[in-house]
Amino acid sequence: MKKFIITASALLLSLAALAGSPLKVSGTANIQSAYLWRGEKVCEVNFNPILEASVGGFTAQAFAYLPFDGSYKEIDLDFFYTLGPWSLHLADYFIRFANSPIKENYFDFRKPSTNHIMEAILCYTPSSMPVEAKWFTFFYGDWLPEPDGSRGKPTFSSYLELSAHHDFGQWGRGAFVLGSCIFKGPYTAYTKDFAVIHCELRYTKTLEAGPVKFPLSVSYLVNPYARTTFMNASVGVSF
Repeated sequence: MKKFIITASALLLSLAALAGSPLKVSGTANIQSAYLWRGEKVCEVNFNPILEASVGGFTAQAFAYLPFDGSYKEIDLDFFYTLGPWSLHLADYFIRFANSPIKENYFDFRKPSTNHIMEAILCYTPSSMPVEAKWFTFFYGDWLPEPDGSRGKPTFSSYLELSAHHDFGQWGRGAFVLGSCIFKGPYTAYTKDFAVIHCELRYTKTLEAGPVKFPLSVSYLVNPYARTTFMNASVGVSF
């Protein structure tokens, strides 16, 4: 598993050379009132930088969630290929809490101590309808907890997300998102095979000033399984 990042990066660069397409690079810097992930609040106000490089149908993204109180750090890599309405992703999430007793080691992929979680993602976004479907499955880094606290068998827990949106022209976009966990996973503390954990109303708008864009968003989220609710807002600048 430790060769995942190097291999994926080398693959993207090789495909870029073979494709003969221009390499496009973009960046975004967001400030969020909270980091909400699949029906849960992970941390409070945070800085969310995103770096993206793409060539042809291949894209590589690096992004992070860095709360200002220093309590948490997440550095993610996402490599994906888009073909028509379909896209296939391989994602690596490096997650670390500040109070962890284990010294940070980004290159530790050993089962007993790694902070990496890897996931395969399949997305379907038809051009003829304002809808999207996403399937996520952990294939490394998420294991059933044993009674002694050690990591047991892999869960292969999955998450299904369906969304629909409506464009209001210059006034932005409104969307509804519905997400459910499939198979026992961390979303329900490994207790249920299925649960609706994410219902969200989201509004987004992008302001433009020449080549610079300012993405804005606000959302209201309910987790029916956990009986919790959140609101979130973000503002950013992209170039």
